[in-house]
Amino acid sequence: METPEPPLDLPGTTTATGPADMPEGLATPIQGGSLARRTSQKRQSLTGLKFLNELLDDHDHDHDSDPTNVTSPLSPKAEQEAVPLSFQDDLAFEQVGDRISEFQEDEFVKQALAKGMDLREYAHHIESELDIVGQDHEDDYVHQSQAFVDLHGQIKSCDEILETMENLLSIFQTDLGNISTEIQTLQTKSVSMSIQLKNRMAVENHLNELLEGILVTPQLIRKIYDGEVDDTWLAALGDLNSKMYHAKARQGRHIRALKEVGPELERLRIKTVEKIREFLLVKIKSFRIPNTNVQIMQHSVLLKYKELNQFVMERHSEVATEIRQTYANTLRWYFSNQFENYATGLEKLQSVVGDKHEMLCTDENARKGLFGTTKALHQKTNVFAVGSRLDTLKNQDAGLILIHVANEKNLKYPYEALFRSFNLALIDNASSEYLFLVEYFSKRSQPDIDGIQAVFSQIFEPTLKLGLANVKEYADSSFDAIGILLCLRINHQLAKELERRRIPMLDKYGDAIHMALWPRFQIIVDMHIESVRKAKTKIKPKNVHPHWIARRYGEFASSLLMLNDEQTDVMPRLALLRLETSSLFEIMSKTFSDTKSRLIFLINTYDLVLTLLADVRTSGVEAETDHWKQALHQSIALFVEEELKPYFGELISFIRMVEIAGGVSKVQLDHFERASYGFSNTWRQSLLSINTSVIQHFSSFKNGTLVLHQVLGQLIVYYTRFHSLLDEKLQELGGLSAGQAGGGNGQNTAMATTTRGWSHQPVGIQTVMVEVKKFRSNFLP
Repeated sequence: METPEPPLDLPGTTTATGPADMPEGLATPIQGGSLARRTSQKRQSLTGLKFLNELLDDHDHDHDSDPTNVTSPLSPKAEQEAVPLSFQDDLAFEQVGDRISEFQEDEFVKQALAKGMDLREYAHHIESELDIVGQDHEDDYVHQSQAFVDLHGQIKSCDEILETMENLLSIFQTDLGNISTEIQTLQTKSVSMSIQLKNRMAVENHLNELLEGILVTPQLIRKIYDGEVDDTWLAALGDLNSKMYHAKARQGRHIRALKEVGPELERLRIKTVEKIREFLLVKIKSFRIPNTNVQIMQHSVLLKYKELNQFVMERHSEVATEIRQTYANTLRWYFSNQFENYATGLEKLQSVVGDKHEMLCTDENARKGLFGTTKALHQKTNVFAVGSRLDTLKNQDAGLILIHVANEKNLKYPYEALFRSFNLALIDNASSEYLFLVEYFSKRSQPDIDGIQAVFSQIFEPTLKLGLANVKEYADSSFDAIGILLCLRINHQLAKELERRRIPMLDKYGDAIHMALWPRFQIIVDMHIESVRKAKTKIKPKNVHPHWIARRYGEFASSLLMLNDEQTDVMPRLALLRLETSSLFEIMSKTFSDTKSRLIFLINTYDLVLTLLADVRTSGVEAETDHWKQALHQSIALFVEEELKPYFGELISFIRMVEIAGGVSKVQLDHFERASYGFSNTWRQSLLSINTSVIQHFSSFKNGTLVLHQVLGQLIVYYTRFHSLLDEKLQELGGLSAGQAGGGNGQNTAMATTTRGWSHQPVGIQTVMVEVKKFRSNFLP
């Protein structure tokens, strides 16, 4: 056995201390607790060491009995053989190895093994230390016993305090439970009261509405019975009407208050209707006062108190019918009287128009009296030219004709201006009246269109008959086709204006006017056509200047075309009139004995017609101008030949003879010489004569220039053709080569003719053209 080593300074071990080293108060148990833990660790290590000592004792015993057995006490086999029987009863054999492994991991065992100490001695050492420590603990606890007693007293006091608090908290919890129950009860009562409040408020609202709807106050009764009809009375009427609505809406609910207030409301209704009737009838009858402006009265009185009529229409249909009928009769008289006076005044402003003798081919000179043209003829409106009368149609912003102003200025107007003024005033008043009727006599729910149309028709029936009668009277006695066509176009404009305003009540009136005017227009145009047909055997021109029929036709046709801008209804009869007039001009031209005068007459006539048509820019003018341009060009072409024939007839006849003969080969050169000689001697003088003739016969510069250009141009054509034939003949005879022929300046031709023994040289084409240019500027503007 080796000498045991001194005790190890193991971690967690402490040296025993005396009572003087122990802290005071409650700190001692805490430190004692830490010491107890270290003692417990040592005790566990000691238990392990005792177990190992027993194993080692068994090992030594076995080693003494069997020297050959050298198995390590810590080997598994040694562990199995060295376990005492007492351990075998408590522990299973399989647990021995686990215990050994567990103690080997112990911190104190590992430290002892690391230093090579004998575990049995170390175990005895530990045990002795434990005894010392235990004794120390006992002394410590004895020393601290008073602290423990005090601590126990404190703990007991705390327990008593805690018990008191527990009792208080229990009581408080009980109180809280009671309060929670009371809160739930209050919440339930609050919800119930809220529902009751809502129900009572709903009942109160319905009750208030019912009371306000049926309660008739003394103030309301006094205002309805004794008050004057004004804005406050109108407010009282609205209150009464509202109460009547409420009473009617609850009529079938068996409400006692309604049964009591019903008779009072009925008496108020009757009194209200009576006062409204009296008020409105007085205001409506005031329209018959002279110089009353109906439109102002309508807007300042009737529309201002529109609710009066609304109340009557809803509460008393008989009185409403009476008021409406009175209004219709009053306005019927008003408009009829006003427009009758206006029509009479306009009639006095009408200028003199043409009569049945104002036809296209009627000669005004035949109607002159013994002392010449009467004053009335000078004042007549031109029935063929529209002139300034077109402004009546174009100027749509022009106002009405004021009769007193026109009388002061002694103004006269054509019928279409009077027609426009009358009908423009009519549609303005009708539009205003229709809109008023729709606004005033319509119920709140929806307008009574049929009833309003019936009232409108009743009001304007005599006025419309008056306007239509005036138009028919004018149409039956008028022979002014331009005036009637202007009225038709104005009527179309007014119809479009009514359509824009959305006033359908005058559509039939506009159609009736059209049906009164359009047939008369056709009749008048047919009368003009018939006058042209009759003139074919009666009228003869006195000279070659344009005939007055041409001027009338040009003015009349251009006027019809100007009024035909958007429509084409006049084109068929205008085409027929054009054909008859063109035929008349042809017949009139045949009264001249010579062809030249006939052609001059036609050219001047056609030119005048085209000049009058030149300012027309409507769509249908092309057919008209094309006809007369074609006739003019044909006449000018024939005139050119007639004008050249007296002066250059031999040259023209020679050229035609050569062409008829089939070429220059059959014509002798001497014939060319005679034709050239005749032209050379007279051509300059002939040009002067042609120029003088055109100046005398064509007074229009533009037309004269055109004709002169045509004549001189044709002369150049003929003379150029003569030179071509002459060059061809000379080339045939060998006097000219192919390169020399057609030179145009005449030098080669002159040399060739000189060689052939001609007594003169042919005039060159350039010479003639230079001379012709001197005359071409005579008629330039």
